[in-house]
Amino acid sequence: MNSSKLIVEGQTDTLFFEALIQKEKLSVKIEPHHGITKIPDLLTAYFDDLQDGAIQRLGIVADADHTTPKGQGGFNKRWQLLTKPLREMGYEISAPPSQKYAGSIFTHTEGLPLVGLWLMPDHQSDGMLEDLIKQTVYGDQQLTLLQTATTCLEQLPVTLFQPYHHTKATIYSWLAWQTRPGQALVSTINADLINLHSQEMQAFIKWLRDLF
Repeated sequence: MNSSKLIVEGQTDTLFFEALIQKEKLSVKIEPHHGITKIPDLLTAYFDDLQDGAIQRLGIVADADHTTPKGQGGFNKRWQLLTKPLREMGYEISAPPSQKYAGSIFTHTEGLPLVGLWLMPDHQSDGMLEDLIKQTVYGDQQLTLLQTATTCLEQLPVTLFQPYHHTKATIYSWLAWQTRPGQALVSTINADLINLHSQEMQAFIKWLRDLF
């Protein structure tokens, strides 16, 4: 049993973070849980494993998503949703970082294992993993394709997706124009489409390394 776990929302995230962790040579088991609403109960269920040392490090990565009138998205709501069970378990919940790309790592009042939290894209703003990917695309050819995808979406005669999904639509349009069209987000790592040495990605990798 791997004593370090990273909780993510779904299979797409699992493949992306598995590829990143493999490149960084970290020993972490990724666990997808098909949506953010299941994660708070999962954290409570993991309390015994944290107490007896079966889990020695625990990380959570989820999309901040976007603030909508009827939704539960947005950085502030997601922060509250995911830190509430940790606070009830005795973790000392500091305020969110005052700068972007810092991440959070929480300690426990009785010395239980560290728990880390990162809300995509930058642990401060509304958004999702696709926003981080968009910010780290590099190379003249890829940047031209990305800008073209952005322009195409702006010129659509009918827009069926919600405005807050514009980046997601842009990224998947861009991926549709690659050598192998229609790949998942993990291809941005495997096909070297994003810059893992960018300031943004290095900040996230540092959070992973500090936690695990």
